[in-house]
Amino acid sequence: MRKYKAILLTLIISIVAIIGFIIYNNYFIKWNEVEKYIDKYMTYQVVLDDDIERITKETYTKENYDGILYKSFYKNYPDYEYQYFYSGDYYALHVNKVMLQAYHEEDGSKLQKIIKN
Repeated sequence: MRKYKAILLTLIISIVAIIGFIIYNNYFIKWNEVEKYIDKYMTYQVVLDDDIERITKETYTKENYDGILYKSFYKNYPDYEYQYFYSGDYYALHVNKVMLQAYHEEDGSKLQKIIKN
């Protein structure tokens, strides 16, 4: 009887470990990778932490690409919403895997050109 209890306990621990590993790989590593790429992209654009008013993070699907969307709002440009979209499946962005788009806050229209002072 002890033998079967030990086998059952080992089986339960193995199943819990496999489920934990799957959840860790699909959720935590993905978000850590996204933060690394978006921070690198923002650093390249010379965005300082003092300039950022707030950032929201969410999972998002854009044109059939599953990814993570960072919406950032800057103190210097309160009328605009900057969206940093990360997707590992977005082959056009093979270097950074990050796409930046800016939208006007009031009417939601997309800006065609971003002018930096």
